[in-house]
Amino acid sequence: MRTAYAIAEREIRSYFASPIGWIVLGAFMALVGWFFWAAIAYAGIGEMRMWFSNTTIVLIILLPALTMRLLAEERQRGTIEILMTSPVTDTQAVLGKFLGAWGFYCVMLLMTLQFPITLTRLATPDRGPFYSGYLGMALFGGTFIAVGLLISAMTRNQVVAYVGTLFVLLFLWLLSWAGSGDAWWQTLLTYISVPSHLDSFAKGMIDTRDVFFYLSFIGGMLFLTVRALAAWKWR
Repeated sequence: MRTAYAIAEREIRSYFASPIGWIVLGAFMALVGWFFWAAIAYAGIGEMRMWFSNTTIVLIILLPALTMRLLAEERQRGTIEILMTSPVTDTQAVLGKFLGAWGFYCVMLLMTLQFPITLTRLATPDRGPFYSGYLGMALFGGTFIAVGLLISAMTRNQVVAYVGTLFVLLFLWLLSWAGSGDAWWQTLLTYISVPSHLDSFAKGMIDTRDVFFYLSFIGGMLFLTVRALAAWKWR
């Protein structure tokens, strides 16, 4: 794990040292800040359920920009050979890349803590949904990052990685609409839909089934990424 943490630390530093990291961070704060203040000014909302929902749309657009370079850039520059031939296993490399991107995303989330703090000063809302909602957003973002990491491992073109991740995340988000109904296949689509598992967190409930879904999804994506790297090495 020490090797994975070292790779993660390097990735986090690279985000803060590159324009893309600051662009994503600035765009994220601008968009989610507008959603927050619009909800207060125009809808008079004293809780953050709608903010959590709107933020998922922002993540569909911005998170692919964080993940597109993780492995695609390494392959494009030829530095992935150095990484793969060093005393680092595929699992350590993938886990380190994931933790680095997820860590930067968590920093983005931490910067939005000013929003619930503002609400507590303007009124006396229930703070439980704030804690559970942020936990859900951390898991939600980790799921999207794991998907983006897998797609980044499958191409050496960062633009292709971004567009591919964007379409897959949009598909996973739209499954909740297609799953509206009582048929068994609609129930299945609702369960597979990533945003549907965020609802209970936003309401202040931490359902172990939702936590298990997110962790299993992340684990599955990371496993496939490791296999994708192994397949690339044998070409």
